[in-house]
Amino acid sequence: MTTTQTSSPSTGAAQLRSPGFLATIDAERIKFFTLKTGPIVTAVLGLFIVLAALLSSLSLISPSSNPNPQADPITSVTELRFVDTVLWMAIVFAVVSVLFATTEDSSGQIKLSFLATPKRVPVVLAKTIVIGMIGFAIGTIASALAMLVPLAVLSTSEVTYQFDLPEAATLAVASGIFMAMIGTVSLAFGLLVKNVIVAIAVPVLLFSILPSILESIGNGVVTTIVGFLPSVAGRVILTTFPNPAGLEAWPGMAVLVGWAALLVALACVVLRRRDA
Repeated sequence: MTTTQTSSPSTGAAQLRSPGFLATIDAERIKFFTLKTGPIVTAVLGLFIVLAALLSSLSLISPSSNPNPQADPITSVTELRFVDTVLWMAIVFAVVSVLFATTEDSSGQIKLSFLATPKRVPVVLAKTIVIGMIGFAIGTIASALAMLVPLAVLSTSEVTYQFDLPEAATLAVASGIFMAMIGTVSLAFGLLVKNVIVAIAVPVLLFSILPSILESIGNGVVTTIVGFLPSVAGRVILTTFPNPAGLEAWPGMAVLVGWAALLVALACVVLRRRDA
């Protein structure tokens, strides 16, 4: 008598819940924190966000001795003034994310990762989760501290700080999501492009230089397209500048999340077909 052993096909969801995938995430976490520059630069950019808020607060209570006579004095500020540094520090985190993606490839260690985890998609997803969690944590914590610092600095000044806890919490979470998604987009570029220089240059150009160049063309269609670029769409909730495509805060963030998901999916497809 013969017995037939049946097995149900494993699904992607089952793989994500398996201990093997959790071990892969932990391995990628260890890799990030064993890099010489990644954790240090990430911590420094978080401190810089808080420091920038401190300096901005001090500038309000100690204005320049030669102020612009045509400018009205600032008498009231909101939380939004102290989180704009997140937009610039996200570009630094983009570089960290690219290096996290490309260091293994340039050193040849990626072969060991694929040997330990033959299926490459879990490796890509694990890297994405690690960089996303780190970006969310540093963005949320640093921006929250940046909005709390002015409470102490401006408490005895003539400048009114219109601090609203729900609004501050929303901005802190949005800052974390923005940092995480910028890191994810950059990580995907790093996985797609083997050349480290190109992998760094593409996100930096896409996030900072390209939007300004395209918007300066003045064409309506091009300007609308600029509004859907990752950093331009995602920054709406963190700035008073209007979006060229008319996107509101959370729809703009959703566009940034869509960019991240699309590029990670593309990285999964490419790495499955590419030799290590």
